[in-house]
Amino acid sequence: MAPPAANEWESEVHRLVEPQAPLGLPRPAYDGRSLPNVTSSVVRSLGVEVVGDPGVAPPLTDSLDPFQGRRAEGPVVVFLADGFGGFSFATWARGPSDAGRRWRAFARPITTVFPTTTTAALVSLSTGTYPGRNGVVGYRQFLPAFGVVADLLRMTPVGVPHPESLVGPIWTPGIVSAAPSVFSRGVPGLALSRDKFRGTGFTRLLYEGAEYVPYATASDLAHQLLSLLSRPTPPPLIFTYWDELDTIHHLRGPTDPLFGFEADRLAHLVEFVGRHLEPARARSATLLVTADHGQVALHPGSSLRLDLEPEIVREMARPLAGDRRAGYFQALPGRTDHLRAALERRLPPGSRIVPVADAIAGGWFGPPPHHPELSTRLGELLVFVPPPYGLTMVPPGAKASTLEFFGGHGGLAPAELVVPLVAGSVAELAGIG
Repeated sequence: MAPPAANEWESEVHRLVEPQAPLGLPRPAYDGRSLPNVTSSVVRSLGVEVVGDPGVAPPLTDSLDPFQGRRAEGPVVVFLADGFGGFSFATWARGPSDAGRRWRAFARPITTVFPTTTTAALVSLSTGTYPGRNGVVGYRQFLPAFGVVADLLRMTPVGVPHPESLVGPIWTPGIVSAAPSVFSRGVPGLALSRDKFRGTGFTRLLYEGAEYVPYATASDLAHQLLSLLSRPTPPPLIFTYWDELDTIHHLRGPTDPLFGFEADRLAHLVEFVGRHLEPARARSATLLVTADHGQVALHPGSSLRLDLEPEIVREMARPLAGDRRAGYFQALPGRTDHLRAALERRLPPGSRIVPVADAIAGGWFGPPPHHPELSTRLGELLVFVPPPYGLTMVPPGAKASTLEFFGGHGGLAPAELVVPLVAGSVAELAGIG
């Protein structure tokens, strides 16, 4: 993957975020420049033929493919840094950080998926399919099999305090996603992720068929990754997930100093692995660092709390789904126009109300074939609010969170949509190539 010229990053980003008809909003570059395309290129580089699903994304475009259609020389590490947005990455890479300048030479901008949220992005990455195909279209979404709007990270109905309450005898990953992970379809490898996520329903959804290796801290992640790559026969594919950048941006806002601090930590982790790995293995191991989304600044006092808006609530057939920056609404039978009117009266200036059918037809969730429940899961209306606004809803009987979010994602602002794809050998990204 050839590095872009000095001004090429900006021109590529400009093309990626151009508004697309019919919605007049940016659309993920599903045709070869998005997260599921990364997975397809990686799988191809391992020489594994994943067949039987017409919804699998094509590989990355030729100019982006780090393998250039060839077999990988050694193990491949796909490192998903939650919240590692492309706009903040570009600022870091132009700054004083030696690691930032080094990584810039191996980076190109791509897009995540829509919605720009962790659940949809991680499932698209682990399956190589679009959200519209696999059916995971939100952090909170309606699951017809259970008749509830579920929090997918906790795999429980929204408002229910106990996690994993949906994971019972009849629960399988197939109830949530129509696309199995690449690991369960013949791709050998493992997942390296937080110890607290081991065995959860969402983890099973992502990594079914893979060995799961937990880590506790950043240094433990570096230790585990080094150990895995140092095996006499290392895993052909390692999916790694890191969440601390996203957490701090939610809590403190997506500021450049915080991003730079966390990006330097990530680069230091890679340097540790590269400098302690046997040199030939460090040169043959491919590392791809990317993200599920970026973030935009929010103001806690600017959130529209829907449960305090009776004019809207009485028109809704079920709780709000989606994310803070893009919400899904289902009206009571025959009341869609009334719900739209109520929303128009209360939404902040600059908001957009889009029929879900138009968003599906326009390709925002990916091209067909689609999940048979896609329309049902989404509802009728898709609402975008501009920064610094957000959408929230406290379910009946639940307590409102006292946690204030100063950063968020889920919508189609360029800073949410564009992510970097940093691709090189472990030795190169560690600065020892």
